[in-house]
Amino acid sequence: MTTPMLPGSERVRVVVEKIDEMRGSGRVGDSFEVNGTALTLPPGGTFCPEALAVVLPIVVMRQSPLPADSWLIRKPWICGADARENLVMRVEGLDADEQESTEPGTEVTE
Repeated sequence: MTTPMLPGSERVRVVVEKIDEMRGSGRVGDSFEVNGTALTLPPGGTFCPEALAVVLPIVVMRQSPLPADSWLIRKPWICGADARENLVMRVEGLDADEQESTEPGTEVTE
């Protein structure tokens, strides 16, 4: 029996949900969207380059078809590379026919 596949999301949003010890330029609420191959920030927005380097491969993976039981759909949070900082980012598909896996502003719990 094969696992059903879900289509990828052409449009993906990444939002910083949590930072315990800010060591770089990131702040809770920082975000960006990728639509196809175009990356956009909100007007006047910034995003930490180290966090961007961590999450971009996951964004590309989210744009590809995924098994229906994929961890990325069930638990869409990605941690930053610095354990002391404890940066957590939410990766969500934004296609119109797809339900978001979490509501905006949902707090990450441990």
